[in-house]
Amino acid sequence: MLKKTVFLDRDGTINEEVSYLHKAEDFRFLPGVVEGMKLLYEQGFQLVVITNQAGIGRGYYTEKDAELLHRYMREELKTQGIFLQGIYYCPHHLEGLPPYNTDCPCRKPKTGLFYQAEWDMLLEERNKEDALTPIRKPKIGESIQSAYRLTEREYKKLEEENRSLSERKNWLSSSYMIGDKLLDCTAGAEFGVKSILLGTGYGKEELERAKKEGKQDFSYFPTLFRCGKSDIIDSF
Repeated sequence: MLKKTVFLDRDGTINEEVSYLHKAEDFRFLPGVVEGMKLLYEQGFQLVVITNQAGIGRGYYTEKDAELLHRYMREELKTQGIFLQGIYYCPHHLEGLPPYNTDCPCRKPKTGLFYQAEWDMLLEERNKEDALTPIRKPKIGESIQSAYRLTEREYKKLEEENRSLSERKNWLSSSYMIGDKLLDCTAGAEFGVKSILLGTGYGKEELERAKKEGKQDFSYFPTLFRCGKSDIIDSF
């Protein structure tokens, strides 16, 4: 049975917005983020990062650069007693360089990375249930870091299970997507979890846009710390 999950955007949600961030020396946690993540972690949520990294596709930095930065972020959080279950990134952009200039299934607001994370969390159970080639099993205590790699068959299998299995529906209903852009909220809703927009990063501008468009089908908090202390989160 899956453990309730908080999916988190990266830039503008966890760390300060920096144009095409890829160096550890330029990484800064936003105020209250570590405290907010710790509150969520201590409430029993597993934490998963879901991030678009178009700078890879545009050629500004490499996947290795992104992975090194994520390793730094993961280790910094670990010193505060916070374990990231996984970090998933989309390297694609239609205006990028080959082979990244593709209409992929993983760039938010599409949901490919969410399904990849779900697949990895279900790995042990799935290896027992079917004969599909297993994905590498992570070592105990190892945070998964990957791009999207599910086949169409695997993707459709998860979609169907999420619609039909009661325990999977319960997992989705007790899980969240938190980000600073409306595309984060759209992706979360499309996947089936509750969406929360933060006022950090681009969040304030995005909230105003949502109000004008009459599309405020999400919760809003000014910071991740306020979100972590909220009754909405505590109720689960």
